Amino acid sequence: MKNKLTHNLGLKILALVFSIGLWFVVNNITDPTIKKPFTNIPVEIINEEMLTNEGKVYEVLEDTDVINVSVIGKKSVLDYITKDDIKAVADLSELTFMNTVSIKVSSAKYNSELEFTTSVDNLKLSIEDVKRVQMIINTSTSGVPAEGYIVGTVTPSQNVVRLSGPESLISQIDHVEAVANIAGYSTDINSSVELKLCDKDGNEIKSNSIKMNIATINVAVTILGTKEVPLNFIVQGEPAEGYVVSDEIITVPEKVTIAGRKNALENVSEITVVDSALKVDNMSKDLTEIINIKKYLPSGVQFADSTFNGNVSVTVGIEPLVTHEYAVPVENFAIGNVPEGFKASIKELENENIKNYKISLSGIEQDMKKIDEKDIIGVIDMQVLAEKQGIEEWTAGSYVSEITFNLPEDIIIEEPYSFTIILEDINAETENE
Repeated sequence: MKNKLTHNLGLKILALVFSIGLWFVVNNITDPTIKKPFTNIPVEIINEEMLTNEGKVYEVLEDTDVINVSVIGKKSVLDYITKDDIKAVADLSELTFMNTVSIKVSSAKYNSELEFTTSVDNLKLSIEDVKRVQMIINTSTSGVPAEGYIVGTVTPSQNVVRLSGPESLISQIDHVEAVANIAGYSTDINSSVELKLCDKDGNEIKSNSIKMNIATINVAVTILGTKEVPLNFIVQGEPAEGYVVSDEIITVPEKVTIAGRKNALENVSEITVVDSALKVDNMSKDLTEIINIKKYLPSGVQFADSTFNGNVSVTVGIEPLVTHEYAVPVENFAIGNVPEGFKASIKELENENIKNYKISLSGIEQDMKKIDEKDIIGVIDMQVLAEKQGIEEWTAGSYVSEITFNLPEDIIIEEPYSFTIILEDINAETENE
């Protein structure tokens, strides 16, 4: 037996080695070692309190917190490895004086059978003192509401935000904005708006290193209707003798656009202004004043233009009276409300040779030029005469009455004109005949 075992011992050992080697070759052919890549693996940062407890804050540089990992191992093993199994960790307790931290990669499965290579070996940090500030939130709107509407009030649910982060970043923040989009709206809105950190040039500052106690606020915006209305200025007092207030009051602007709720605007047709500055007592020249009309706006109404302060330039014309004589055709004189059974005539105008009757009128020159004597009508109203003189029953006879002329509002009759009315009983005349 011993001779059999030791016979050709070298050849037997060689055969054994060859068999083992052949096994390894066959095994590697059927289950080779391969490399499997995984991209965009986030680096988990642990033990952050090592910095925060010292009043420090960090910012990751060069995007070193996201890496690519290549995993080396048997194909049979790697077939079961997914991206979710790969974990990359940077422990801030191992921070170097160069502000770097070694990135350690592992797998949740078969970790001991795998090797790892990474695109980035170290997490690179910028470390600064932490700065904390409290800032006012500036609320505003963007876009244009529907035609005929404007923005009324803009009210935030909160107007202060607390910020903390690297001193170099926090120092760049000039203001915090919350901008609500109101484009095309004709009704009130209430929306959630993200806060925007801006530098002095209005450029947005974004960084994961900046922490905010709130990221959004609710912004309520009222949308108001608009309406253009004229201005009506009331002049008080009387100018000097021989002068009158001109018909036209010149204002700049002539109209204003107001804004408010629909029910408030429906009740406004004009803005009436009664101001003590517009007193013309004993004046003989034009009066010009600046009147602020804001206090005369009705309740619930405001100016549509937020830049308009309400100041209006008002010029009241003071002009001298002029007197002209006009020849009124006699056919323009009439008697109205003649009692039944009577006929009436104006004694002073019965003469057929009288074609016109002259009257004197006063007013400002431009108004006087508009008068055409052919258009002046004179009327005596018998009913008005009866009321003035207390006549209950008419009888034939003569009566004296003032005549009324159809004159423009600002034209003055220098003196009253009275005529004799001859009232004749028609029935009595018939009987006499």
